[in-house]
Amino acid sequence: MDSDKTRILVSTEWFPPAFKAGGPIRSIYNLILAMKSNGGNPDLEFFVLSGAYDLGEEEKMEGVNEGVWSHLQGVSGVQVRYENRLNWRKSHWKHVFDEVKPDVLYLNSLFSRAFTLRPLQVARSKGVKTVLAPRGMLGAGALEIKPLKKFIFLSLARNLDFFRGVEFHASTEEEVRDVKMHIPGKKVFVARNFSDPTLKTLPTTNLSESLNFLCLGRVHPIKNLLFAVEILSKMNMNGRKVCVNIVGPSEDEHYLNSILRLSNSSLEITYSGSVPHQGLHEVFSNTHFLLMPTTHENYGHAIIEAWGFGRPVLLSDKTPWRDIQKKGLGYCTPLIPGLWEAVFKEILLVSKPDLKNMSAKCNAHYQELVFDPENLKANRVIFTSN
Repeated sequence: MDSDKTRILVSTEWFPPAFKAGGPIRSIYNLILAMKSNGGNPDLEFFVLSGAYDLGEEEKMEGVNEGVWSHLQGVSGVQVRYENRLNWRKSHWKHVFDEVKPDVLYLNSLFSRAFTLRPLQVARSKGVKTVLAPRGMLGAGALEIKPLKKFIFLSLARNLDFFRGVEFHASTEEEVRDVKMHIPGKKVFVARNFSDPTLKTLPTTNLSESLNFLCLGRVHPIKNLLFAVEILSKMNMNGRKVCVNIVGPSEDEHYLNSILRLSNSSLEITYSGSVPHQGLHEVFSNTHFLLMPTTHENYGHAIIEAWGFGRPVLLSDKTPWRDIQKKGLGYCTPLIPGLWEAVFKEILLVSKPDLKNMSAKCNAHYQELVFDPENLKANRVIFTSN
């Protein structure tokens, strides 16, 4: 694998066809796609080492060949290798480094022993530049999940300087502040994530039968779906039918069931399970609004995907996308029940012409975000700066 190009070894526990881990998978896949598509950055070569399993699965993914480098279909300069759990050892990482001879190690997680700490140790011993993307794991909402374990880890990381010499990739200015708060003294690049550039506006769904909300992502208390659904369950819909479709892996069955139990004659709540990325077209085709009352979202690929399909969004103020209402892209509302009830009442009165107008604005904004040359330049600097 000798080459005069910059070789980037990407360590990520999940990579397509995996999809259940959500945003971090799309973040790294879309980043590589953006760096290498349309003939861009021919001087960069990517070698992606990933687990052979989807999130929470014991069996390896279908169609995945373990332990061999394969070219990423349709994209030149990218090779992917899926590894069995038996090969997540530090000794195997040493073998991979000797084989690839990377100039840069890119870590797509913060807390993983197998895909962060082990490759980081090998990279440090070999003097390889290392960049780490926390993927929102240092946000306040994320740190509230298993807080003691994460507090101990971050305390040790600071005291023992686990991340000495590591540079960080933050996707927002807020994440820059999170990194500097919890792992101070490190160099931090800020470059926004990329989204799927292939999405097209869908026809506006008929409003005559019901108003349809889509909740897309992990079913977990951090996503805060119960907050919004409880408000809807207590509202007078004035004869309107409201449907909430939950799509994504369930990580908390008790939490999911507490949401599903709130269905009533005016509110239909369904759970559709996980859907692979290529299935989103069908999911959004029957959707009017994306519903995301999250307590923390570092980027929100589902938000950009909604805009790409021409669907407005109903968000909490815990995402990077705050100034959206005056642009006609949806609503950003603090997590106060009375305010959310007022927004729901407004949305219940929305007309098909209103939705068509919002749909056009959503897709136009998506086009601006996805094809932003300045963002491409900012991400490239991560791999090429000294």
